[in-house]
Amino acid sequence: MPTLTRAAEGAGRPAPRVVAFLLVGVTREPEARRTELSERFTQVQRIPSYRAVLDREGASGPADTAVLGEEAAVERALRALAEAGATELIASPVGTPDEQSRTKELLAALSSRT
Repeated sequence: MPTLTRAAEGAGRPAPRVVAFLLVGVTREPEARRTELSERFTQVQRIPSYRAVLDREGASGPADTAVLGEEAAVERALRALAEAGATELIASPVGTPDEQSRTKELLAALSSRT
């Protein structure tokens, strides 16, 4: 983010918007969800442009970039993204229907606090 901000300032432009697009799941079983995501997204990681993004992040696949865990862990991870410079979040809830509901509730609560 500092590099992007400096480049924008150098060009006389405003700081850029940085959008994080992540799979997010409030769950008691993060490793089970990672396994499911790995199986579900095997083809995605073969797309060259997506593979390049994963490689830059040191991730073997989309499951490695997912934010998974109990509410407090997910909240910490999302706050860390904001502190790193993400200005917006596009979250794709994952997990069981109950987990997706918990995820949406947390995301709604966090968005109302900002």
